[in-house]
Amino acid sequence: MNTPHHAERKSVESALSSSDPSFDPSFDPSSDPSSAPSLGTSSGKKVGALVLAAGFSRRFGASKLLAKLPDKPQVSLLEQTLTSLSAALPSIVVVYRPELRDQFLAIGERVQTKSPDTALSFSEFDDAAAGMGASLAHCANSMTDWAAALVCLADMPYIKPSTYSLLAKTVTSDTIVAPYFNKARGHPIAFGSTYFDELRALSGDEGARSLLNKHRVKTLSLAVDDNGILLDIDTKEDLNRRL
Repeated sequence: MNTPHHAERKSVESALSSSDPSFDPSFDPSSDPSSAPSLGTSSGKKVGALVLAAGFSRRFGASKLLAKLPDKPQVSLLEQTLTSLSAALPSIVVVYRPELRDQFLAIGERVQTKSPDTALSFSEFDDAAAGMGASLAHCANSMTDWAAALVCLADMPYIKPSTYSLLAKTVTSDTIVAPYFNKARGHPIAFGSTYFDELRALSGDEGARSLLNKHRVKTLSLAVDDNGILLDIDTKEDLNRRL
């Protein structure tokens, strides 16, 4: 696991909320039979994940990414999210705040042990208070030879690995792909390399959504059979109700 001193971690915090009655709280993403990982490569195309984990969890009242899943009391939200991503993609960069370094790196070690073929790195960002856009821009600076990137929210532990794989296979270097479940747009959003400079130029609280609005003609809608794309955790009530 790559853990540079100046890290690049997660902080995508504009996920959609949902009380979808079809949500199965017992679902285990790592057991999804359709998620045989292609590790984000299709026709030589390398697709990685930028995981935004630098938020302050103000509505949750504590660091929500360290909260345990009710059905998996030994597994945190962040660990489950990274486990699912590692089953589908070859490279993951997580942007995080310095005060969470020890806890997050320990989680990363556990995930890396389970998925040794995935390059998992953590990028520390000491200016997360500047906003989600600033955190995403910091994280995006870690992209090198990727053809596309999935911009992921760390607080969405129930997205299936097969959904990540499908997004990676669908996106091209000059497209943006947004997943939909029952006509509702969710996360993550996949960005081809054409848009990397714009991701790196984000600032303040301006998130990647602004790119979708700017590039509507190049944005594809991808229907997925995965209500996990709509389920983020913002409050303790969300944790109890959705998980």
